[in-house]
Amino acid sequence: MLGYVKVTIDMRKLKVSSSFEEKYPFWPVLWNTHIKDYKEVEIQNWQEEKSTIDELERISSVSKNEGLIKIERVFLSDVNREFFINQSADEEGKLKWFSMRFFDENGESGLEIKDYGNELRFNRVTEEQSDRIIEVFSNPHTEVVFDDNDNDTD
Repeated sequence: MLGYVKVTIDMRKLKVSSSFEEKYPFWPVLWNTHIKDYKEVEIQNWQEEKSTIDELERISSVSKNEGLIKIERVFLSDVNREFFINQSADEEGKLKWFSMRFFDENGESGLEIKDYGNELRFNRVTEEQSDRIIEVFSNPHTEVVFDDNDNDTD
């Protein structure tokens, strides 16, 4: 049976001055293990986040306005992957992007990163896969749970 794993980061448990690496210690593993098979990412930012949007527009294949949100679609080439791994932090040490949704070669979404990285959701995973995800993402400032009801719409 398939379900999903939801990872919630409690930023209140971290020092305000925490670095990106302290807030998101799993970021390299996420990209090198869990995102490696995805082909494209859809990123949403608030329109007012001009510098972040300008940066994404240089590498995006599709850019569209949706009210207060700007949506960018980026193919995950090796160069773009390196950008997302190494250039993800804003000046406050937070993830730059409001939400990221990853798509496989069939256009199926399997991973979502929401609320500037405060929530991750691995969709369509088995219980065995969830055990590995929970092991990687468990730390003192995260809550990680597996739900075998893949119909949740949070």
